[in-house]
Amino acid sequence: MMMKGRVLAIAMTTLAAGAVVAVASIELAGQAGGTFQPPANVPGAEAVKAFVVARMAGNFTPPKTPWGDPDIQGVFTTKDEANTPFERPEEWAGKRMEDVTPQEFAAAIAQRQQAAVERAPFAGGGEAEEGVAIAVPIHWFDNLAAKNSRPWFVIEPSDGKIPPVTPGAAAQEAPRRPRGTAGGLRDSYTDRSLTDRCVGSTAWRTPGIYGNSHEIIQTPEYVVFRYETHRASRMIRLHQPHLAAQIRPHYGDSIGWWDGNTLVVESVSFPDRVAYRGYSAKSMRLIERFTRIGPKTVEWSVTIDNPSVYARPWTYSYPMTEDNTQPIHEYACHEGNYGLANILTAGRVVGNRGAEPSR
Repeated sequence: MMMKGRVLAIAMTTLAAGAVVAVASIELAGQAGGTFQPPANVPGAEAVKAFVVARMAGNFTPPKTPWGDPDIQGVFTTKDEANTPFERPEEWAGKRMEDVTPQEFAAAIAQRQQAAVERAPFAGGGEAEEGVAIAVPIHWFDNLAAKNSRPWFVIEPSDGKIPPVTPGAAAQEAPRRPRGTAGGLRDSYTDRSLTDRCVGSTAWRTPGIYGNSHEIIQTPEYVVFRYETHRASRMIRLHQPHLAAQIRPHYGDSIGWWDGNTLVVESVSFPDRVAYRGYSAKSMRLIERFTRIGPKTVEWSVTIDNPSVYARPWTYSYPMTEDNTQPIHEYACHEGNYGLANILTAGRVVGNRGAEPSR
């Protein structure tokens, strides 16, 4: 009970602060008053609706909150979706998800579990990108034996592949930090990523080795979406306009509305420093849809709309499983906030020795 009370107190404090921002947003955007109208031409709706309907539990009636909105609240985990390919594997080219037989899927899951163990970067095993060996403790991993529910995540386009980038996409490439040099990489905190400073995470997520717990909290005016990774909380304002375009929160400016039993969230105005798949997210429109498809399952669908990078909008989707045994744990990142100072100090020591600093 004490834990629930603490969570509720934190949520209500956050909501109170968000209410001030919401009032300011209406004034700054110059849209005070009037009736809220959902944005027009929101991509991904048809694909997500068809996908959700096909996976809705039989004879299931989504519950309602005391004030009448669909109830998607709860503590969720996505640990069993780890190891799932983002796009459709070539071995299943030409197939839809429903065309993959139970036997084929079971064999694929076994292969994924074996591959996860073999590449797990603990005790010196496995290798990181660019062939640099890394080692982390085994307890970092949420689930090496994940029992996936999907053959892959991308549901639109129907071929399960991310659309090609546009001819002008190169202009949107995010700056890349230099690697393997004793100079700029560690000269200043500005040369380090937000992750190195234990700041950040992103609005979008896919299941990973850890940090797979989430929580959704609802009120009539707001939805709070909490992530375990980087102790992040997103405030989603319901039935309110966007902030003025020059205001660019780290997680974008998120507004939401209900489309039947689905919460639709549109996030825009990401800052320049935020990137997605190697490209700046500053002009990206992120559309999320949350639908309870069973007593313990909420489908999280994400549509990426960024015409300056991709030839067309595209969508991926996976389930979140309600599980109170997987609460959000503290994400300390590094004790005492010494991580960045140690990175810079060690970089200078290595540089003075004339050696190449490791990552």
